[in-house]
Amino acid sequence: MKYLVFSFAMLCLPVGVFLLLLERRLLRWTLFFGVLVSVAFFDATAVNFFSNEAYRGTSRGMEVSLVYLMALVLLIAFVVLRGQLYLAPDGGSRLYSLYLLLCLPSFFQAESRLFGWFEMWKMLMMLVVFLAVYGYLVYSRGDFSVVLNAAAVLAIVHLLVIFGQHFHGDYQVRGLFPHRNSMAMFMTLPATLFLARYFNPAPGGRGGRLALLVFAVAAFSVFRSLSRGSAVCFTIGALFTVLCSVCVNFTPRKAGLLWVVAVVAAAGMLYMLPKLYQRFESASEASWAARVRLGKAAINMIRDEPLSGVGLNNWGIKINPPYQYSQFRDERPGATEDWKDGLVETIYLLVAAECGIPCLVVLLAWFGYYLVVCVLLLWRLRHSQLYFIPAGLLGGLLAVFAQSFLEWVLKQQMNFIWLMVFFAVLSYLNRHWRELLAQERATDQSVPGEASKSVAEASAMPEAEDSVKPLAEASAMSKVEASLTPVADEPAKTGEPYV
Repeated sequence: MKYLVFSFAMLCLPVGVFLLLLERRLLRWTLFFGVLVSVAFFDATAVNFFSNEAYRGTSRGMEVSLVYLMALVLLIAFVVLRGQLYLAPDGGSRLYSLYLLLCLPSFFQAESRLFGWFEMWKMLMMLVVFLAVYGYLVYSRGDFSVVLNAAAVLAIVHLLVIFGQHFHGDYQVRGLFPHRNSMAMFMTLPATLFLARYFNPAPGGRGGRLALLVFAVAAFSVFRSLSRGSAVCFTIGALFTVLCSVCVNFTPRKAGLLWVVAVVAAAGMLYMLPKLYQRFESASEASWAARVRLGKAAINMIRDEPLSGVGLNNWGIKINPPYQYSQFRDERPGATEDWKDGLVETIYLLVAAECGIPCLVVLLAWFGYYLVVCVLLLWRLRHSQLYFIPAGLLGGLLAVFAQSFLEWVLKQQMNFIWLMVFFAVLSYLNRHWRELLAQERATDQSVPGEASKSVAEASAMPEAEDSVKPLAEASAMSKVEASLTPVADEPAKTGEPYV
């Protein structure tokens, strides 16, 4: 049956591309519902080929989901519309491509190449998602609202699911995710992003209360998961976001908002503190012991195969008999030779063990690239209405990368997709700033007297064909920063509000 569904979906791809080209307003809604909102329903909308659900690995099959298909449809449509394909539009995507290439030796020497292909397929689909979101932002000239609105919808939907699970008697809720840690990591980025939005609202303070509400909802989801690592990492990330938001362009109004956030956080902590305290007090020592044992196994794998690793997505094979690394398996009572141990609880050791040290170095460089972009955009956009994006994502990414030291859930499809979406946002924002800066310099060199006029024209940026609102509106702060300021006084043609 699943092969029939897949065949029908593939036959519908050309039809979907044709409809998007015919009615371009559907581009926005396809991204909103088909890619972003559908992330929360990834498993329900996925067909898993050659699946092995009993395997303890980062990928258990070749999954083809609605998210991937809609991203592919969007990508093809943007290629047709613009006549070009951005395969590696920025330094981060080039590092990711290098990461994929460095995984190939591990793939070819893997004990099970089929399992290795599962992971390779997933990583290729992540690149498709990145390029689709990036392509939409290029085509729409910076319609970030579609990402913000999708994040808000997902946060609220998960709150309703969490309430249902809570009243059903679930102690550690997980929302629509396979594990509570997955939900906590997923909600971290929306929480910090809307926290920054609250401190840097649209002109007139519009959207401030909604931003505070979404932040509170997403933060509640993080803490209600009762994940100790998530709670600590999220708190650190949120503090970074508050620091970036308050210290730049400080005003008495921001001081007042800081008190509001403090009251909301205190109220939430009063409710959650007893549960979190119980969670820390009742934490099993076996959990930490298992992390240590699996960490030792990973280090031994790295020593044995430092360049290519033991095989892409082959950890679940190598950690079990008859391989030597099985000596680090869990010796829990009742465990038999047929019992399979789990994954090492850090993606950094996992990548180094499976794919080798070069892959780990490139992975760290890939993560570091976007952290550096965030820091640079904090300075470049310090007088822009879009300042909240790097301010929020810097704290969120720091929390996610820190949590990845403790848990491997970033490698799960839903969190991986979410990470690629926000990487695409940062990539486009940085690219557009560079374009306008280069245009300003060229104008200054050619006709110095016309520089202001040229940048003002670039700031106006008329709407894409029958599409969505532009990114810029001139301001008096800076010629380049002005061109990065979204139109906030006029509603979007699509009717979707800018949060």
